[in-house]
Amino acid sequence: MTTHPLPPTLRTLLVQRHFHEPFPPSGVDDLVAALDHVALEPGATLLRQGDPGNALYLVLDGRLSVHAEHADGTSTAVDEIGPGGVVGEMALLTGLARTATVRAMQRSDLARLARSDFECLAEHYPEALQEFLRRILPRLRRTQLIRVLTELFGELDEQALRELEARLQWIPLAGGATLFREGELGDDVYIVVNGRLRVLTTDRDGQERVLEEVGRGAAVGELALLTGEPRAATIVAVRDSDLLRLSKAAFDELLLSQPRAMMQIARAAAMRLRRAASRSGQRFRATRSFALVPARPGVPLAEFARRLEATLGQHDTAVRLGSADVDRLLARPGIAQSGDDSVIHDAIVAWLSSQERDHGYLILEADAEWTPWTRRCLRQSDRVLVVARAGDDPAPGPIEAACDAAGTRARRELVLIHPDATALPAGTAAWLAPRQLDAHHHLRLGDNGDLRRVARRISGRATGLVLGGGGARGFVHIGMLRALGESGVEIDVVGGTSIGALFSAACAAGITVERMMALAESFASRKKLLDRTLPLTSLMTGAKVTAIYRQLFGELRIEDLWIPMFAVSSDLSRAQAVVHRHGEVWRAIRASTAIPAIFPPILGDGNEVLVDGNVMNNMPLDIMRELCEDGQVLGVNPMPTADKLKPYVFGSSLSGWKALLGRLRWFGVRTRAPSILGIAMRATEINSANRMRQPSFRALADLLIEPPVSVYPILAFDETAPIIDIGYRTSREALAAWLSTGGHRA
Repeated sequence: MTTHPLPPTLRTLLVQRHFHEPFPPSGVDDLVAALDHVALEPGATLLRQGDPGNALYLVLDGRLSVHAEHADGTSTAVDEIGPGGVVGEMALLTGLARTATVRAMQRSDLARLARSDFECLAEHYPEALQEFLRRILPRLRRTQLIRVLTELFGELDEQALRELEARLQWIPLAGGATLFREGELGDDVYIVVNGRLRVLTTDRDGQERVLEEVGRGAAVGELALLTGEPRAATIVAVRDSDLLRLSKAAFDELLLSQPRAMMQIARAAAMRLRRAASRSGQRFRATRSFALVPARPGVPLAEFARRLEATLGQHDTAVRLGSADVDRLLARPGIAQSGDDSVIHDAIVAWLSSQERDHGYLILEADAEWTPWTRRCLRQSDRVLVVARAGDDPAPGPIEAACDAAGTRARRELVLIHPDATALPAGTAAWLAPRQLDAHHHLRLGDNGDLRRVARRISGRATGLVLGGGGARGFVHIGMLRALGESGVEIDVVGGTSIGALFSAACAAGITVERMMALAESFASRKKLLDRTLPLTSLMTGAKVTAIYRQLFGELRIEDLWIPMFAVSSDLSRAQAVVHRHGEVWRAIRASTAIPAIFPPILGDGNEVLVDGNVMNNMPLDIMRELCEDGQVLGVNPMPTADKLKPYVFGSSLSGWKALLGRLRWFGVRTRAPSILGIAMRATEINSANRMRQPSFRALADLLIEPPVSVYPILAFDETAPIIDIGYRTSREALAAWLSTGGHRA
């Protein structure tokens, strides 16, 4: 490829086909003086995908073909450009690598404009710059469209792409807006080009539940298109999104001409139906785009962003962009602060979308005050992290109020940065009370473990550990925690029910395995655990077990733990499970272990009557799956799904005295009956035992460990050592096998 000055005939074509507008007549001479003539012979390559972008080309005569190169060495012809067309327009805005290969189909004449010359011209003719960008915006969108279509449908020939493109309608959807609602009639399908959508459904209690979140390349609405039934879910935009709409009529036409492409939509619908039937296959598309917003001026936002970029970069490529970075990369001071009503805003959004496409993670660092760039950060992010210093005023500042008014539906989470010497966070409740948050994180910038945990949680790759209830059999959790520590697997969230909740809290609080073993030994002493009373509400007063919990955890609060945890109890008033994620640790554990009839209930903040979580959910894998999103869930179930049959002998009525004599084997009495304590504990487990028989529920765990402890009675609190050992050996083997097959994705 050679360049020469433009001859007079080509200057005439240039003005006729490109610059009768927007450049004023006085600027045409300046423009022409900056242009070079490029002549291409048939088959010659003008640009190669991946080459530096440093110039734009205006097609004066001839024809060019545009090819998208694939990783396997193949390519797809995605466009043809004739006279009046533009090639390499993104280079003027970004200077980044070429996104396609361009070749001459016939002899062609082009005018080349270097990026440096364009910058000079833009300074003298800013209105012309606006108009020029407005003209090339459709091509930017088309580039995005073609990439999404090839990602969704696979390699398509040019004819297929053109047929699809001709029938698709570009739909912008603002963050927070609803695309359609569950139950509405509709027969069109939407494909996500940019952004993120949330799929919601209404449960039997009338509460909205998040089924999944989807991003670029996903299709929504395909069920209604294929079945003709009302919409199965509500779709809202998490952030500003661009969609492609395909109507039923257009789908039917394409089904005849492009059946392979349309089958992709049918397959997506089948997978969605399968997930809906099982309710166990929900997975969230991993979060890729984050907005970091300072709660107040002075927050070390840049330092946190830099460390987060490095930590996320250990898993996938990550790029961090603040307003100054955008100005520098686009070589135009102040461009990041362009308003939403500017065509430059649309070009910046297209550029940010390309950054998100080309990197594993995009970190957008907001300004210290409300600016156009800060607003853009919020509206282009899947997740918003409000970053604060733990010692500052916890009241929301002006920038958070502005964020509230922005109207997006992105998850909002709080990151509290503590001094490196902090032993345990405190006062978190004051930060949570005035905010509507999806999660919060504690972080010491100098602690790599904290950084890894936060990075995994915000990107949807957290590893959660669920510890189930099971009475004395729950001592297996101590052995499991020992094996886990030896395996090197880092736990990001922990939760459980009953005795599993107790050891979950101990794990989150940093209590050592040795101290847990001492705690288990204390349970073997009935004097330390049981305090009988007049059995009107329960057999025990619960004072001794409460004292054990209070001594172990003191005034520690759940929200102040480095590792997030939860405990499950059962609300007798409303017949529902209660998930404790805030408040005093001892109180949550006391509620979760309140075995009905044995220990008295505990009252919740709303006067709920709370008892053992076993009644409703002994293995809260479902709760952990939602918290870990697309991460990993490990579960330890110490409770067999079927209790061992025993040779009981009793009739339709039963005397307590006969049961006692039968137990003592006195006077030849043959009565054999379970104890009231054993009946009460096993009765609480029936619902959960049935749940654990369901393959779809068990599938919520990536690794489910079930130590063989059914030979030990549920009240065998004096068998501490062998139960712990079984938990250790079983867990060590299971973890080793899981890790050897690539189970742990750090």
